[in-house]
Amino acid sequence: MTPSARTKATLFCSVCGHESPPDGDWDESATTTELGERIALSCPDCATTITRRPVSKRSVDAVVASD
Repeated sequence: MTPSARTKATLFCSVCGHESPPDGDWDESATTTELGERIALSCPDCATTITRRPVSKRSVDAVVASD
């Protein structure tokens, strides 16, 4: 995808380069952290955790390189 064709809200996997909107094809799983219940978004190609979002707000709160 060319930079001009991307939407502003695009998540990228730093390991394999996969990209998709936040509500795209990322794998979702429930997790609990010191901040409470979260939904983890992971890359469908390499399984790297991209971000964890609060279950209630569904907004991005942390970006991690991998689990």
